[in-house]
Amino acid sequence: MPYVYIAGPLFNTHERRYLDDIANQLEREGFDTFLPQRDAGVITDWNHATRKRVFDVDVAALDRCDICVALLTGADHDSGTCVELGYLYGLHKPCFGLTDDLRSDMLNNMVWGACDQGRRVYRSLPELIAALHAHFQPGA
Repeated sequence: MPYVYIAGPLFNTHERRYLDDIANQLEREGFDTFLPQRDAGVITDWNHATRKRVFDVDVAALDRCDICVALLTGADHDSGTCVELGYLYGLHKPCFGLTDDLRSDMLNNMVWGACDQGRRVYRSLPELIAALHAHFQPGA
């Protein structure tokens, strides 16, 4: 079962709910997911031990995952999401973006490149899911 790291901003309820929805739909489609807010925790106590624990859990999941799905919303992408994309790009792991933002034609150029020069950026969750199935079952 493909292991999908779900990257995205975690700073408000709306973002976390949307990321929960993405994880739930991917899991219904048969993917195993790592959702940082659920599986590592949201940092509310910024002490060294908590930060290190969350960082270590996230990095271990990045190393283990087969692919990344990144929520790319807003005028500028979440900095943590960008680090995760860059890390995975450096490991030669496929990165898929999801955004319905009207400014999505102006993705940060490094984010665009990490998502296969924009070829793996999708405007809806159904489109993304279809692309993930095609990626893991080429020719099917």
